[in-house]
Amino acid sequence: MRFVLAVWSLSRAVIFVAFAAASDHALASAGNWDGAWYGSIAQHGYGSATRGLQHDVAFFPLFPMLAALLLRAGITWPLAGVIVNNAAFLVALAILYRLVQTRWNVISARWTVATACAVPTSLFAGIAYHEGTFLLFSALALWMTLRGRPLAGGLAGAAASATSVLGVALAAALVVEAIVQRRGARAIASSTLAFGGIAFFALFCWLRFGDPLAFAHAEAGWRATGIDVAAWMRLYGSIIGLWRSNLFVALVPLAAIAILVQHKALGRLLTLYGLFAIVLILLAGEPIGADRYAFAVIPVLIACARVLQRVPIAGVPLLLGSMALVAYDAVQFARFNWVA
Repeated sequence: MRFVLAVWSLSRAVIFVAFAAASDHALASAGNWDGAWYGSIAQHGYGSATRGLQHDVAFFPLFPMLAALLLRAGITWPLAGVIVNNAAFLVALAILYRLVQTRWNVISARWTVATACAVPTSLFAGIAYHEGTFLLFSALALWMTLRGRPLAGGLAGAAASATSVLGVALAAALVVEAIVQRRGARAIASSTLAFGGIAFFALFCWLRFGDPLAFAHAEAGWRATGIDVAAWMRLYGSIIGLWRSNLFVALVPLAAIAILVQHKALGRLLTLYGLFAIVLILLAGEPIGADRYAFAVIPVLIACARVLQRVPIAGVPLLLGSMALVAYDAVQFARFNWVA
């Protein structure tokens, strides 16, 4: 796993240097934007922060809970969140490497890890956000399930669905896979456990706020849900202006095509998860940050990496250029500018 450690270290070093160059308070800057919401939850619990229609219950609980353990050990925020996210991302990459190596080969595994570390949105696996944690538990759920251990896969899936709403797409894929494979009632029940994380969060919301779907309703504080066709059309129209952030968001629906084209190689479980996740992203309303959400979907990373692997003469410079964008986004994020 030396390759995984080397690529992870290099990409995290790029982010660290960019933050240090951009701000006199580099560590504090790692808790900008959503990091402030997670920090409030980790330190004070839910219900302690509202801004107009925006409510902290929109943020899933497992990542701030893990960070809270470090807070109790005396580590301050946002360092606690940064440690959890980066450590989880490293372990996620190690699992992803093994998964891809087993299914394909070492070369594909290296391309997948390099892609995951080099895409601009990998920034969000290096700051006080939840992406690294979600990647860890979703990778573990897929790895365990593909190895014929549905109970372990279901439990890891439950952790994923307690970290991000995208865990619902993962859980659905695990259950459908168990049913189609006719693995029996025990395997299906084990896979259904993957819905446990969001189910417990819904129970908490019901007991605390009187609304089991409070986390979904809170999204209205940021944007209306449902496929916003007009916003997507405006987005594609703006590509002509070469706005880089719009370009990467606009590539998200194309990831579905990449997954469909490679569905035989990916297999049913990865294909279903990838497609279910993209549907959820599209249903989230205006495509703000859609590229960040897609980054945390493992089949999207694998499909993109395999495309780049087929044309290495273009893939290598694209990844190197993408790392430059990671540094640029880190500088902008540290200066409290919106990047995804």
